[in-house]
Formats: sequence, structure tokens, C-alpha cells
Amino acid sequence: MTGWTLYKLKWDLIQHSPYSPDMVPSDFYLFSHLDGAIFNSNEEVINEVHLFLDSCTPQFFTEGIEKLQKRCQTIVDLNGDYYPH
Repeated sequence: MTGWTLYKLKWDLIQHSPYSPDMVPSDFYLFSHLDGAIFNSNEEVINEVHLFLDSCTPQFFTEGIEKLQKRCQTIVDLNGDYYPH
């Protein structure tokens, strides 16, 4: 589903540095609404993620990409040092 959406939006996929966990888009933007959530099964997680993604507008994803660009620039400006949330 995500791959197809990215394909339809004609977005390029980029690799993130394995040494920059603070740069993972799913951690700082996409799934931040799950922070602190407790689930009793994998099914609950999958259902919640599907509900969330189905409710997202194209603008949500556009904003996420814009925030990623700013975040990447901050990491460059910090010479790769950790960027706290």
C-alpha cells in the first residue's frame, strides 16, 4: 500500500543513514501518533496503522516530506550529530 502510494505520487525513495535513527520519517512524523500506545497484538497495531493511513490526506504526506527536508538540513548543519526531537 505505501509503495503504491509513493509510486502514484511519483516520489523518489531515498535511503536513510543507518547511523541516524533520528532521521527515520516513520519515527518522527508518520507514526508519532502511536507514541506511548499499548497494543495487545500485532493485529491491533496493523489495524491502527491502517485506520490512520486511510485517514491521511495527501497534504499530510506533503507536510511530512517538507519536514524531512528541513530535518535533513539540520543534521547537515550539525555535521551529522544527533538531533533530539
